[in-house]
Formats: sequence, C-alpha cells, structure tokens
Amino acid sequence: MKINLIIGAGQLGSRHLQGLLKIAAPQVVYVTDPSASALEVARQRAQEIDHPHQVHYIQDWETLPAEFDLVIVATGAAVRSKVTRQLLSNYKVKYLVLEKILFQDLASYAEIGSLINEKGTRVWVNHPRRMYKHYQKIKELIAETEENIVFHTTGSNWGLACSALHFIDLCVFLAGSKVNTIDMDWIDPTIHPSKRANCIELTGSVKGTLDNGTGFLVTSLDGDLGDITVTVFTNSNRWIIQEGRSPKVIRLSEAGSFKEEISYHDTDYQSDLTTKMAEDIFQSGNCILPTFQEASDSHIPFMKVALEKYNTLSGTDSLICPIT
Repeated sequence: MKINLIIGAGQLGSRHLQGLLKIAAPQVVYVTDPSASALEVARQRAQEIDHPHQVHYIQDWETLPAEFDLVIVATGAAVRSKVTRQLLSNYKVKYLVLEKILFQDLASYAEIGSLINEKGTRVWVNHPRRMYKHYQKIKELIAETEENIVFHTTGSNWGLACSALHFIDLCVFLAGSKVNTIDMDWIDPTIHPSKRANCIELTGSVKGTLDNGTGFLVTSLDGDLGDITVTVFTNSNRWIIQEGRSPKVIRLSEAGSFKEEISYHDTDYQSDLTTKMAEDIFQSGNCILPTFQEASDSHIPFMKVALEKYNTLSGTDSLICPIT
C-alpha cells in the first residue's frame, strides 16, 4: 500500500488530491494544511471522486508517519523552502513533486538542492505542459527535423510573473536545450497587485535564448484577461496553439504547402495530470516532468532578473521576489 502526502490543501492541492484518489492501487493519503478552510475545500473535492482509499486531513505534522512513497508540496512559494526543508530533514521521502515557482529567494535553490542530494530523494517540479499530448507530438516532429525553433507566448493579464516559467520550461522541453540568457528589459514599468495575497504581478515581455540558439518571447499584455496563444516556428513547420476557451492546434507545414491543418484537443486538468504523473512514478520511478535540477536551470536565471526588476520598480533592495 502506498503512503502519500499532500502539503497544502488549497485550490491546487485539492486537485492533486483528486488525482491521487483516481489511482486504482490502494493508498493512505495524508493532507496537511494549517488552514481549516483549506482542508475543508480538499475534503469536499475528495467527495467528488468515488474511491476506496484512506484520507486523513490534519492541521499539523505531529501525527504523520515517518516514511512516504510520494509527497506533493502544493504550498505557496513563500513557505515552500521552509516546508521542503522540514519535510526532508524529518521524514523519509522516496519521491517528491514541488509546485512552482520553486522559491522566492535565490539562496534556497542551493540549500534545498544540497538537501535533496543528501537524502537521495527523487524530485520533480510540476510544469505540466510537458504532459500535454499535443505538445509531446510537436516535440517529436521538431526532433525529426533537428531544426531550431522560435517560441512565442502571447496573451493579456494572465500572470506573467507567476506563470512565465511554465512557458519557458515548455520552450526548453520542445527545443531540448537549457536556458542561456534571459532578461526583462521589455517589462512594463508598473507593479500590479496579484490575485494571491502578498504577491505582485508584471506585464510586458520576458525574452531570452537557449544554449542551442533557440529564442523565446513570453508576453502578457496589460489589459483585460485574454486567452493565451503559443506559436512555435521552424523552417519547415509553424504551430499556433490556442489555449483557453477554444483549445486547438493549427499547423502549417512545408510538406503540406503551408495549408492550415487544425486539430482540436480537450483541456488538460490538473487532477487528471496528477493521476498520470503518480502512476508513472510508481510504475517506473520516473515521469516526464523536469527534475529539480532541470527546473532550477530555468528558475534561477528567471528569479535573478525578476528580483532585479522588482527591486528597480519598487525602489527596494530585497532578497525576496514576492511571486508564487
């Protein structure tokens, strides 16, 4: 029987819980959060899933067992370093999945990385677009041609500070390379309030390159909330991926005389993705998500420029960039 734990029982944590509960193999799942209301959200969403598993909802860690097969840390970034340190220092964890943005300060990346290596825990970061079948297919076609890509993400008011790394990671995944340069020279000179407490948002563009020469541009325009469009260009293919209310992929290929080929796909929900992720980990000891090190290779340079931009715009000299 698998013994699993979810730390953080809010909107995202409760979806991870639903995903674990869809697994057929028997489990005991612990859900911990200091907020009684967050635990109630998780409890209600668990009731939407017909399952045979044992679920325990607790507000502190005193009654947790000493060992876990899989732990998912779904807290906000402000406490993720502290929670991860407490977890790995006091419990034996075989597999660990961390939400992003990993940490709000740069020092935590080295500190937690060293602790992970010391404990021998296998760790991934939840950048779920790697699991979307249409992006996996695009990656296969890019690999066949061995062509470099140009990658753009465009939308409005979709949360650039908190979510740009999802698209930077997607670019890394599709291109099969690592972040080389990144800057926020084209960020708008205004700090916006975030829908998440004590956090900030930005608009404008994040741009950069990968080691293999791939260029990326990730843009959130200042304005009303709008759907996101991802475009991926190579010499022989163009893909326009529409996310949101009408998800589809438009492909224009040299082989097809650049005539539109449109395919439609369902929205990928986190609860379903968590099921697949956990099943892969339990069956093979691995999954398609980036490892902690792979994610850090993108998170660290992003956080460096984000912190610099935040300090410039806010007139502060903080070591913490308040994004999550």
